[in-house]
Formats: sequence, C-alpha cells, structure tokens
Amino acid sequence: MEIFTSFQDMQQPPTTPILTMGNFDGIHRGHQHIFRLVQQRAKELQGTSCVLTFDPHPQKALFPEKEFFLINHMEEKIEIIRRIGIDALFCVPFTREFAASPPLNFVQRILVDTLHVREIYVGENSRFGSGQEGTPEQLALWGETYGFTVCRIPPIRHNGSIVSSTKIRQLLRAGAVDQAADFLDRPYAVDGLVVQGTHRGTTLLGYPTANIDVHHELIPGKGVYICHVKWNTTLYPAVINIGTNPTFQQKNTIFVEVHILDFHADLYGQRITVLFRKRLRDELKFPTYQDLIQQIAQDVTDTQAFFRHQ
Repeated sequence: MEIFTSFQDMQQPPTTPILTMGNFDGIHRGHQHIFRLVQQRAKELQGTSCVLTFDPHPQKALFPEKEFFLINHMEEKIEIIRRIGIDALFCVPFTREFAASPPLNFVQRILVDTLHVREIYVGENSRFGSGQEGTPEQLALWGETYGFTVCRIPPIRHNGSIVSSTKIRQLLRAGAVDQAADFLDRPYAVDGLVVQGTHRGTTLLGYPTANIDVHHELIPGKGVYICHVKWNTTLYPAVINIGTNPTFQQKNTIFVEVHILDFHADLYGQRITVLFRKRLRDELKFPTYQDLIQQIAQDVTDTQAFFRHQ
C-alpha cells in the first residue's frame, strides 16, 4: 500500500482511482464493507482502490477542549487498512483553515485536479467542508459536472444494530469488549510500553503483573478482563485489571496491569499489545489482601477455563 501524507509526494495521479473518504475511526464492519466495495470496483476497472482520511480527527482539531477518545491511533489505523489490502492511502492534514474552506474547493482541488477521481463511495450520512455543506447529494451533483460517480452507502447493521464508531466507543467505555469486538470484527486492542510498577503483584500477591503505559486514548472501563497479550508475534493468555487499585487506597490514577499466565520473561521496556476478549467482573475493594489474592486466583481459573473452550 502506498501512503501519502502530502499530495506533493505523489508523482502522478493513481490509475482510475476508486475512492472512499472519511474519518474511519475503528475501521469497523461498516467501514470494511465500503472498503470491499471500493476494492471490487477497482478490480473490475483495473484501477486503484483508494482511502482518504484525515489527521488529526476533525473533532480533535475543531473542539480540542471536549473529551473525545479515538478508537485507533493513526499508526494502527494505517496498519489495519494495509492488512485489508487497499492500494493507496491519503492522510490529509486537518486544520481549522481546512475545515472552513467551502466543500466545492476540496472537490475541485483534491478530488478532481489532484486525484482525477473516477468513483467515490461515501456513507449516506457523511459530511465535509464548511458548515458541513458537503453532503452525499451535493457531491453527486458536483460529480455530474466534473465527471465522477458517487455511490451512497446506507448504514450497515449487524445483529439488528447500526454499526458506528460512536456506539463502539460507548461499549468500550462501559467495558462491553465482546460486543465492541463484534462490531469491529476483531478484538479491541491497546498497545504500550511495559514500565516499572509497585512490584506488589510479585512480592505481596504472588501474581506478577506487567504495568502498561498505554499508547491508545480509549481504555475500556474499569474492571477485570480476559485477554491475549501479543509480544513479538506470539499470543499469550492473560488476565488484566484496569482501575485505581482501591484495596491499596490509590484513588486517582488509572493503572493497566496484566498478569500473563505461565509466563516468566522480563518485559520491562518492551512494547506489548493487549487484545480484550471478555469482561470478568468489576474492580472491587477487598477487606484484606488475602481476599484479593483469593479473587485473583479465581480470575486466573476463569481465564484458563475460557481459553480451554476456545
């Protein structure tokens, strides 16, 4: 896949570009459906399947004061799109000036003069340009003038529900990682560096943990989860706690601590990825350390049982 962060990097326009454009946060089942349509049409025309997305996300650029957590960071988004098999990815810098420009300027300057786009696939609720005046209907009218076709894609439903990035964010914040995975068509994953912790897992509880400085913005809600840890290319069964360690009176800082089953390697300074499988329980405050140890033992037993039946 060719990746362009500036149109000046492009030596010539793609051959018969079939394009979809949007934010694509999460790259969920709905996005993947559009990507497949783009790929199929590009194959039919012996053209180039293209994705145009924006960096940063418009919400980040326009409303930096508002709480808004992305499902994917940009490196992860690029890698997922690469794995899907898109031919060319255009990451357009998004600024307030860019957002204020009339949508027709974007159509003329980028879609027509730069990319020479042949067909465009967009969600029927998509918007772009100042005042969000760039609707799919208006885009189709401009297509008639400038010689490209617009295909409007209705929202995709899965198990009776419309798939959306907003819904996935809500599910993850609520800890419903299995439902989110169903919409994403893959487990939700976060990555980060293993950093020094308090060593209580090893010295006090008997269950050593890797403390993760998470790279992602969106961390599932507080609780205990069954997960896989990916280190290098290997997946290891694990149980992870997200929360404030209330048994130890630490109320303000969110910790992400993973216990990898039957694992003894030194991970300090290593980058690992956590793939969430299922939520086990809420984070609880225990009256004694022994009660906590007993519960951790049960969490490990439940995790082992989960993986035995996979």
